[in-house]
Amino acid sequence: MSLDTLVVRRAFLAWLRSKRSTLVPGGSGRHRRECLDVLGLDEATLTACANTPQLIVTLPHASPNVFFPRVGVCWYARHLQEVNAAAFHLRVVLTHVNFSDLGWRPYAWWFLDEAGEPARETFFTRNKKAKHVVVASQAPIRAVPPQAVNADRAAAELGLCGADRAVSYMLMTAAIERAAGLTIPGRTLYVPLNLIVEFFRDDHGNGADAAAKWASPLMGSGAGARKVGRSGKLEPADAVREAFVMDNPTNIALLSLLSSPEIVGGGKMAGYWSDIVERVDNANRTSGLNIPAPKLSRLPDNVNYQQHVTPSLSLRQALETEGVGYSQGMAVTEHGAFAERWNPFT
Repeated sequence: MSLDTLVVRRAFLAWLRSKRSTLVPGGSGRHRRECLDVLGLDEATLTACANTPQLIVTLPHASPNVFFPRVGVCWYARHLQEVNAAAFHLRVVLTHVNFSDLGWRPYAWWFLDEAGEPARETFFTRNKKAKHVVVASQAPIRAVPPQAVNADRAAAELGLCGADRAVSYMLMTAAIERAAGLTIPGRTLYVPLNLIVEFFRDDHGNGADAAAKWASPLMGSGAGARKVGRSGKLEPADAVREAFVMDNPTNIALLSLLSSPEIVGGGKMAGYWSDIVERVDNANRTSGLNIPAPKLSRLPDNVNYQQHVTPSLSLRQALETEGVGYSQGMAVTEHGAFAERWNPFT
């Protein structure tokens, strides 16, 4: 049985259209249109994703913060799009991360107030009993922090419209990244990872029989199917049909079905890339199909992102006292659309 993975990608995008109202159920008509636009869920952007010959994938955590040097992943994707004007950026957001995540710190949001001083809005406790609760299990943000101004205020206003906390964070991140020039309007789409899992888990889409034949063994026993329990924490799923996410190699291997994606990752991802290829090879053997594994696009090492985009001296001292890093949102406040002016990869 043959499988045209571009057809599968288009089937997924057609199904994603039907999910837009579940992602952004709130807000006025104007705000809702802005939300769909910033996420790339408008018709023109979905059509561009359906037709692109090159799909670049990044995998951020659902968080209101993206600290340097992690900002470099999205920035590198933009660089690849500058090299190839036909390339499209798919930002697959990991909605199952929990509040113990110290790399992205999703329990609070750090931004700069009107005076340019760091402000913090705490969204969730990190006590021992609750810190492993996943972001997607929580309600969306309920109010715009009073200290938030300019791009941060606009981002938080969109975040109010999300279906849950993960979507709120996805909206905020998308708005800030657009303000930074890190993403290109019309050529960037944000999708929750759990929707990709749901699509292949439930065998959706026109002509998806071959995709299901390939995905079924991939998502079968040993693939770490997990659901969100009543406590808000991930727990083993009794059956794949209950899965919110799979284990990490399986989640990424599923992206093979979206037609030869190029996945941006650093040294950590390179270290487990062989596990992803092994999952793809096993699914190929079991199904009798031949689906190419995604390509790893290695993020260049030792790039000085802050050669131009650096915090002011007073802010750097304040952040050191606070114990947090410089974020892309702070950089927007201090430098504007920095990624439109500078490219650290050239």
